[in-house]
Amino acid sequence: MDKQRVYDAMLIKAFRKDIRMTDLEGWLKPYAIQLMQRELKRIPEKIWWVEKVRVTVGRNLKPLADRLWDTDPSKDIETLDWMKNLNCSNPSYDKISVEKQKLKKKSKINRQFSGILFENWEGQKRSNQWNKVK
Repeated sequence: MDKQRVYDAMLIKAFRKDIRMTDLEGWLKPYAIQLMQRELKRIPEKIWWVEKVRVTVGRNLKPLADRLWDTDPSKDIETLDWMKNLNCSNPSYDKISVEKQKLKKKSKINRQFSGILFENWEGQKRSNQWNKVK
């Protein structure tokens, strides 16, 4: 049994049925295929389990999504054979994740800096003597 071919066939079937990623994981259990182990090709880097398979394929496997939208479901066997040569790494996803990491780091620095400023402001408030009667 070729696990990669079974996974590809189930991916196409799940795309056509418009199910969630958790349901796809359930379909793959009898074949002892787990998506989180990443032992096969064309498994997305990050899996949102409540997301539809169409969204995940559209985000991570753009050529496959385009082909599935453009072809008739009767030609799914040809698509399955075509997938043997498909090598999808999503460079735009990598760029997005790098940009997200930069923004998160910048945001963290800004929050720390504003926290320092807030602490200084609170310290200045306590040090004034407007509330003391002399």
